[in-house]
Amino acid sequence: MVCYFSKLFPTGILLAVTRERGAACWSTLATLPRRLFQRPWRSLRVKFIVVIVALQLTLMGVITVVRERHQRAGILDQARLRARSLALSLAALSEGKLFSYNFIKLEQIAEKAAADDQDVMYVIAHLYDGRVAVFSGRPDLQETQLSDPLSQRALQATAPLVQELPGGETTARGDDVAIPVLAPHSAKKWGTMRLGFSLQRVYERIYHTRLTLLWLSLGAIVCGTSLAIMLALWVSRPIRQLVAGVQAFTRGSYDYPLQVDTHDEIGYLAYTFTQMRTSLQRHLARLAEEQHRLEEANSRLQQMQQQLIQSARLATVGKMAAWVAHEMNNPLAIIKTSVRILQNQSREDSQTIRRLHSIDEEVHRIARVLRELLDCSPTSTTQEVVDVNAVIHSLELLLAPTLQSEHISLRVVLEPDLPQVYMGSDRLKQVLFN
Repeated sequence: MVCYFSKLFPTGILLAVTRERGAACWSTLATLPRRLFQRPWRSLRVKFIVVIVALQLTLMGVITVVRERHQRAGILDQARLRARSLALSLAALSEGKLFSYNFIKLEQIAEKAAADDQDVMYVIAHLYDGRVAVFSGRPDLQETQLSDPLSQRALQATAPLVQELPGGETTARGDDVAIPVLAPHSAKKWGTMRLGFSLQRVYERIYHTRLTLLWLSLGAIVCGTSLAIMLALWVSRPIRQLVAGVQAFTRGSYDYPLQVDTHDEIGYLAYTFTQMRTSLQRHLARLAEEQHRLEEANSRLQQMQQQLIQSARLATVGKMAAWVAHEMNNPLAIIKTSVRILQNQSREDSQTIRRLHSIDEEVHRIARVLRELLDCSPTSTTQEVVDVNAVIHSLELLLAPTLQSEHISLRVVLEPDLPQVYMGSDRLKQVLFN
């Protein structure tokens, strides 16, 4: 039977190519989310867009596939119902002609049915013994037996039977509808009317429906993607502003203006960050003030330390000067007394008197310098238990010659019961000498 239909319709539509193109398109769309997610996206905005687009692709793909299957099943059911209706009508018209063996009228009905409806591929009338009574477009097959499996199943059918025609690369797809014709008022099968119904236009309609669904899906995906991009930009804009503020904050720009005008969680986060920045600025200001005060205190401490060091040095020098002055005062007093004695003993030798007078002046000058040095030096801290009467008696022999030279008499009257005193004996001697 396949060879008969191939000869009748050598230019069938190549729906296989269409199916391959559709499968390739759907395969590309199905692998798009996976290819997108394989890339190392780091931007939150891109991730948001990719997730929404992938969700759209998945949903639209599922909806399109389900819708296309329902549409395809509905169109095929409608076409097969129409083919069965045509076959039943044809069997009703051909029943009388088949009973009376009026093959001419039967052939006219078959040719007219094939000519009036472009979906009718062929009309075949079988006699009760299986011979072909009428074959539209193929008069050479009349009075022959068709031995193909499709024809054998149709001849054996006792009820309306719809079979799918075996399609090929050059043969249009279709259905073979077999209607058994029964003898009047009898269950005996008198013949079979067969109608070949082409599904070419049905599959074209299915293809256009699929294409329409595909374009609608692509349009929905484009609109959804645009909306996702706008939404991602709207959502990521305050995040970018917040990130810019944080980066400026890390660079030390604490006065960078942070403007986030949203009233959602991102706005609350920006507000919290602003409060943290303000608190940190106040804390840094306090730290700067404390650092300034610490630097000033450190500077004062360093100055005081230098002053203490200088004072300690001066005190050390003063102590040494006082010690030297104390140690030299007594010998100078003895020298001065001795000079006065020599002056008194050498009144006739004017040259000796002049020399002794020079010596006395120089000794007096040295004593004056030592006295000035003692006045500038700190008080000696060397103290001991002193017997005041003993100290005075030790100075009596030294002071007596000096006083006699000035015609001053010296009389020492001491209290015998004076207690010992804790003091510096050198200071007492200095006072008495002065």
